[in-house]
Amino acid sequence: MRKITIILALIAPLFFTSCIVIDNTPGPNGHDGYAYFGVDYEHLEPYSYWDDNSSIPFNPILGEYYQTRPGVYEFEYFINPYDYYYGTYEVWINRGGIGGAHGEQGYNGLDTYLMFIADQDGYHEHTSGYKTEANEPVVIEQKSGKYNYKITIQKGNRASRSAQQPKFLSK
Repeated sequence: MRKITIILALIAPLFFTSCIVIDNTPGPNGHDGYAYFGVDYEHLEPYSYWDDNSSIPFNPILGEYYQTRPGVYEFEYFINPYDYYYGTYEVWINRGGIGGAHGEQGYNGLDTYLMFIADQDGYHEHTSGYKTEANEPVVIEQKSGKYNYKITIQKGNRASRSAQQPKFLSK
């Protein structure tokens, strides 16, 4: 009987150590950030504004952000009844991080923001000093943190290119 007790005393710990389960299953990825876009002006309200982004309503409130999907969108805004700027803007989202070991969720992606400043001298963004004054296309790109976009813009007029129907028309 004593031998059985000693054998059980030696075998029992081995049995319990073999029951340890190591879970290296990765957790869920973090949530993707959202993208926000808005149109505003600094000195003089644009005469009109148009883009093909279905997330931006007709008669948008200038200075207001609207949640949008990532993608490339065309735009144009008139500075008077004859002259305007046109081009494309591209909006990206920040993806969430990959899930960690032991079921830990990945980090959430930052939201991205682009407030398009439609001024008389051309586009600029609150955080950059870009101005568009020539008739040549200018490319502006930001890829850091909450600023994640690319804009191509150039100046035109009614004589050089036909215009779109505006979403916003100054009163």
